[in-house]
This record gives sequence, C-alpha cells and structure tokens, in this order.
Amino acid sequence: MKRYSFKIALLLFTIVALASCSKKIVKNDDDNVPVTVTNENVDMSAFYQADWRTFKSGGNVEIGSGSKSLSSSMQMKMIRNKSIYVSVRPVLGIEAAKMVINGDSILLVDKLHKRYILEKASLLTNGIPVTVGALQDIFLGRAFELGKGSLTQDLKDDFTISVKDNKVILTPKNQFNGFDYNFVYDSRNNIVSLNVIPSSSGASTYSVTYGKVQGSVAGKVATKANVATKLNGNSLKLEMEYKDINWNESFTIDTNIPKNYKRIEGKDIMKLLGGS
Repeated sequence: MKRYSFKIALLLFTIVALASCSKKIVKNDDDNVPVTVTNENVDMSAFYQADWRTFKSGGNVEIGSGSKSLSSSMQMKMIRNKSIYVSVRPVLGIEAAKMVINGDSILLVDKLHKRYILEKASLLTNGIPVTVGALQDIFLGRAFELGKGSLTQDLKDDFTISVKDNKVILTPKNQFNGFDYNFVYDSRNNIVSLNVIPSSSGASTYSVTYGKVQGSVAGKVATKANVATKLNGNSLKLEMEYKDINWNESFTIDTNIPKNYKRIEGKDIMKLLGGS
C-alpha cells in the first residue's frame, strides 16, 4: 500500500492535466429521460459557468493498473484560479501524500518516505498552457477555453456547437498547436467527456469521462471523473468521486515544503510512476 500512495498523488495531476480523447460514456442519473437534441434546440446558455471562490470536498480515489487496483479516501481543496490541494489518506484519515499546485508550480510530497518534488507545472504538461483555473475546470467537468478561462456568455462566440449521436459538442475555435480539444454533453446538458486529440501520430492517448453531474453555486459540476491512459506501456485507470462538497468557505492551503525531506528531481517522476 505504501508504494502506491505517492503514485496516486502524482497521477491526480499527471493524468487529469493531460486528460483527453474518450470513447467510454459515463451515464448520468437522468440519462433515461428521452430527449432529442438538434442544432436548432441547443441553448448555449445551458453551458455557461458560474463563478465561485473556494471548493472543499472529501471523497474517494481508485487507481488501477492491469488487474491490480488500490482505493483510498482523499480530501481536496481549491481556491479559484490560485491553488489546488489534494490529500491522499489511505488509512484512518491519515495523510500519506499530498499534491499542491500553486500558481505555475507543483509540489508533490510523499510523507511515507519523506521526499518531495517541486517543479514548474509545465514539466507535466509538455508545454501545454494549462493554468490552475483550467485544471480546476478539468477536475469539475466545466467547459473552458485555454488562455481565456471558463465558458461564460462573454466567450460564447469563441465556441462552435455541433450535434452527433444525440450529444452536444462544444469546440473552442482557437485550438492549441499540437492537439484539438472539445467538450461533449448529453441530451440533458450534463457533461460527458473532455476530448483532447493529439495531431501527431504516435502521441500518448489519454481519456476522461464524467458522471453524477449536480447543480451547484458554480453551475453544473461533475462529482465523478474516470481517467485512463498508458504509462511505460502499462494501462492505468484513475477514478475520483467527490463527496460532502462545500463552496465558498474560508481556508488557507499550506504550500510549505516539509523540513528534512529529500528532494527528487522532476525528471524522475516517470520512474516513480513506473515503479522503478
């Protein structure tokens, strides 16, 4: 269990930050209600995102590789457009590892082995300009445009709308060099997936799908995310589910590096994930 705890914290950022092309559809609770979607009856305002200040949640995380899997409780805190904190707590609520993204840096702390990584967040995104705000939208299943922010009425003209197989697809008109991305919604305007399609052949495939969409002060958010990818040729799956969500509470996020911990270089991240 110990050697997996740090990997969970790393994967929470590595996989989700690069989340992409999905073929699996996670059904929402009201998907059994028959609604036919056409280009004519799509209401763009149904996808606008409301503002929020802070997010706090408990929940569970499960990671699987091949036939093996590990589950753990977790706690997440987010301050809008500023920082993200994820605490992995596999036994009796005791923190074994944590991840803190603050500004353009990422801090990964393995408390079981007293080691940490502190690097630029771009180390894990291959130069893709994913801001803290964009990462928060990815975690919650909210549409956004890279470089501009969450989808609001002010950005409506930056997206195109199409309908396929009774699903609504929102695509930012300005795509990032190297990949295309879009957001897929079901007939009830609940997000189904964030799709990122690499333009270069041989690029790694990532996928994220969403479920259990709920209304909130921040608009509709997904309380369940399923992620899949491959690392070192091995299939990896990650599932996160948020519970007991609280919005706009006042709190701080500790970004300090623990004393007497050993620093691990960023280039060793993939070795750690691969178990070497």
